[in-house]
Amino acid sequence: MVTLTLSFDPTVMHIVAADMLILFSYILYLFHKKRKIAQSITAITTFIQDYFQHTGAQVDVACFKLDSDKHFVTLIESEPLKRFRYSNILESNLIAHIQKKTGNTVEKIYWRFPVQVHELAALAKGKGPNDVETEAEDDYFVDVKVVEDHSHDYNVSEATWDDFKSSEKQDRK
Repeated sequence: MVTLTLSFDPTVMHIVAADMLILFSYILYLFHKKRKIAQSITAITTFIQDYFQHTGAQVDVACFKLDSDKHFVTLIESEPLKRFRYSNILESNLIAHIQKKTGNTVEKIYWRFPVQVHELAALAKGKGPNDVETEAEDDYFVDVKVVEDHSHDYNVSEATWDDFKSSEKQDRK
């Protein structure tokens, strides 16, 4: 038979109590940090949705935190509109507004413009590729169709250096 005797003197009790207090404080800190990240993500997402709602564009927004503190990545999904064609310009303004209004730093905004493929649906119905209707809502699809129609006018091929020099001399005249 083995007997185990534990004696707790006041010094050991104080050390154990201090360790428990430190552990409890750290757990509370982790929960607080997680809640602050969730609040920041909600604030960024809500701000971006409100920002685009004023322009009449319907967007879906997702936000993720990077490893560094207060740096986020945002994913924006929108229907392909002509006004978003130069989204890199809009992106810098949006990042500045987010920083100003929410106090959070968005590192990068990624855009996604899913396009409904009407040609595949038309081919499945037995229509020819030229019978496909373009979207009347936005000029984006009309411009793409114009580029596709004129794409056969431009031809790229290999040329010798002498041909290049002779064409360059003709262009100068």
